[in-house]
Amino acid sequence: MSDLDNELDEINEGSQPLDPNIRRQLREADKARKELESARAELEKQKLELQFTKAGIPETGAGALLRKAYDGDSSVEAIRKAAEEYGILTPQQESNPAVDGELDALRRAQGATIGTSGAGPDLGQEFLARIQEATSPEEAMKIVAESQYEKLGVWTSRNVR
Repeated sequence: MSDLDNELDEINEGSQPLDPNIRRQLREADKARKELESARAELEKQKLELQFTKAGIPETGAGALLRKAYDGDSSVEAIRKAAEEYGILTPQQESNPAVDGELDALRRAQGATIGTSGAGPDLGQEFLARIQEATSPEEAMKIVAESQYEKLGVWTSRNVR
């Protein structure tokens, strides 16, 4: 006998017994209630997992431990704060307007000097781009053998004397 049957028997001790159809319906309703509670708990668990993912908590190592043991607010900010407290995530650097302005000025100055005389394209970047564009090993070896790339320290058969 289930808990529901025991409760129904206690209720009906002084009155008429319940109809078997009513008992069946009550058992079905009790079963449906338990399934609903289980589904709600699973939904809450999935929502919390999604919040952990949004917060950037890893699924392995210390992140997995935090996911199992966390018992706080389910907001992304609260989860991220807890992860920072336990050293799982590094605190986000807050933007400093003075430093950002100075970095922007340096970037503008650097960008302005790229087109000036004497400042050509970066030889290393050009070399890598040309090697990536090569369609065959022979073509790549021809690029490596060019004398302009000797400054990069590319080792070729010409280096042997």
